[in-house]
Amino acid sequence: MTIATATRSTSLTDHLLHHYDLAHEMVLQLAEDFDDETARLAPAPHKPLVWFLGHLTCATDYFSTLHQGTESLVTEEFSLFFAGNDNQDWSLSPSLDEMVAKYKAVHARMRDFVETLTDADLDRESPLEPVGDDRLKNLGKALSIIQMHDAYHCGQIGCLRVALGKHVPF
Repeated sequence: MTIATATRSTSLTDHLLHHYDLAHEMVLQLAEDFDDETARLAPAPHKPLVWFLGHLTCATDYFSTLHQGTESLVTEEFSLFFAGNDNQDWSLSPSLDEMVAKYKAVHARMRDFVETLTDADLDRESPLEPVGDDRLKNLGKALSIIQMHDAYHCGQIGCLRVALGKHVPF
């Protein structure tokens, strides 16, 4: 075993990484058969797929800036457009391909970070003050929240698919 392999991650971070990837892959699978037009459709009371992708991207990006100290991968305008729950003109959002690419990019950056964590790292606190939710200050708790957040919205995307007459693949 090399030093890099020995320090890569522990069973707990492997477990967290598995669930982090699982929720991410579920979102991508739920988005597979949408196109630019259907990704912007949302019969009441649902949100459209573009909102979910933007919202999840913003949440993971914020977590990354908070715990890695990285620059945001999304603009402030993007964040304001997708982070909240206000009704929007979804025709103004980037294309579905761009939304999926942003979602994948923030996931990849966080995945690389999570893969390096040890059990001890999970008790670490962010040097930055979280906005609005003190549970995000602790790295392990914040990672769990991000995983649950993606999984929670998978359920909502599944409901959106049903409302649009689409099959839920799992």
